[in-house]
Amino acid sequence: MKILYVSDLDGTLLNMNQELNLSTIHKLNDLIENGVNFTVSTGRGDSIRTILKDINFKLPVMILNGTLNYDFNKKEYVNAKPIPPEKVLELMKKLKNFNTKTFEIQTIIDNEVKRFSISNWNKNSKVLAINLLFSEKRKEELSNILNKIQGINFFIHKKVYSYGECFCDIILKDVSKASRLKEFKEQYGFDKVISFGDSENDLPLAEISDEFYAVENGAEIVKEKATGVIGSCYNDGVVNFISKDFLRIQKETKT
Repeated sequence: MKILYVSDLDGTLLNMNQELNLSTIHKLNDLIENGVNFTVSTGRGDSIRTILKDINFKLPVMILNGTLNYDFNKKEYVNAKPIPPEKVLELMKKLKNFNTKTFEIQTIIDNEVKRFSISNWNKNSKVLAINLLFSEKRKEELSNILNKIQGINFFIHKKVYSYGECFCDIILKDVSKASRLKEFKEQYGFDKVISFGDSENDLPLAEISDEFYAVENGAEIVKEKATGVIGSCYNDGVVNFISKDFLRIQKETKT
């Protein structure tokens, strides 16, 4: 059976310093070298090239909540799914008076993902995602605005590294971690998918995965919907689980 392991980054594979533990790097590289199929599905964009540079990926990683892949071997972005320009302009108009702490526009230009503020974004670029950081108290207000806009998909989730703030990721309709993972599974012919996450924006992974595990430090709603709960992001919960699962499969194969 060909198995794919997929992990979220923030709060799942990364520690609370937004870094990979050295032990995570060593364990992951050993697993990949020994035949484990591993990739990442994250809401992050270009920063993955720095954060994950020490992992010897053999498969592309899925970024910006499913809007595109990044191939570390070819050093290029693949299969981008941008928001149509007219829809971007509509979003700008509707969100003009919604005050945020951060308003970022993620675009792709000449095989580079770049972030712009609302005041200086390149209107000729392809917009992959719009990211807002705002007070958790205004979650319902923002949801009401975005629910009235057709042709988009959005995810609101609590910020992992602070209290009382939320992120909102706005992307193209029908694009999500789930849709990208489904394509990935079919493209590479995997028989089974096991995924890991900590936040509400990881729940789409559970839709496509045969098993979905929440890390111990994850949100309660994620734990409730998970196949099970594993160790935290502090102590290599994801790679320790994969190591044990891989050894179990090897023993079963031999017998």
